[in-house]
Amino acid sequence: MNGPLFFAVMMALVLAFGIAMFWQESRRMRHPETIYGVEDSIEFIWDGLGEDKLGLKKSDVRRILEWEMHYLQQPNLWAEDGPPVVGGEPAARYTQEQALEAGFSYEPVQIFGVMDLQAVYLHAIGAVGEIVDPQE
Repeated sequence: MNGPLFFAVMMALVLAFGIAMFWQESRRMRHPETIYGVEDSIEFIWDGLGEDKLGLKKSDVRRILEWEMHYLQQPNLWAEDGPPVVGGEPAARYTQEQALEAGFSYEPVQIFGVMDLQAVYLHAIGAVGEIVDPQE
């Protein structure tokens, strides 16, 4: 292969590679990853609770979220109720049971207040999407 033809082929390959990398990066930027931040969610919920904070402390908000997340991540806990729903009644019931066992007495309005704001937070960060078909 002579010099100018080899150079042209190499430049075409480099250009094609650059275009492919640019295309891949632009696709990634259009669909950024959603990252759930525990501390961010607690702050979001805390700010959304209003002045009276439903009589809760930040540690209470964290505790309620931890029990809800534990429930959502354990299929053996929700298998009878169908797919879990953030802020759903079964998750709230589980959270209240765990709270009572640990010596914390939360009223349903407190639990649902935190869980409702948790759902708002998840929607705000783009973590809520379409229902996924389990067959796909």
